[in-house]
Amino acid sequence: MRNLLAALILLGAAAPAFAQDAETAQLLQDEQALNSRCRGGSGDDTATWQACGARDYVGYLLFQRGWCFGKEDQIDAEMQWHQCTTGSLDFPKPDFAQP
Repeated sequence: MRNLLAALILLGAAAPAFAQDAETAQLLQDEQALNSRCRGGSGDDTATWQACGARDYVGYLLFQRGWCFGKEDQIDAEMQWHQCTTGSLDFPKPDFAQP
């Protein structure tokens, strides 16, 4: 009975982490789709600029969750999303975002 109780407590404590992981996974998918629309769109199309702004904001949300895009001394082609570590680059809040 003690082991069952301990397992239930551990599962209950882990539930928020699972929810956050699912949300982070969704944000990573959203960022990828928005990045494709941003980089693949016409520079004079409003939808392209909206996709770029949304991508930047999603990137900031990921950074707030402990995810970084790129590391020091990497070229753009090498950069990818990863859990932040020493040497990871910050992802600043976009200028247009509300405080």
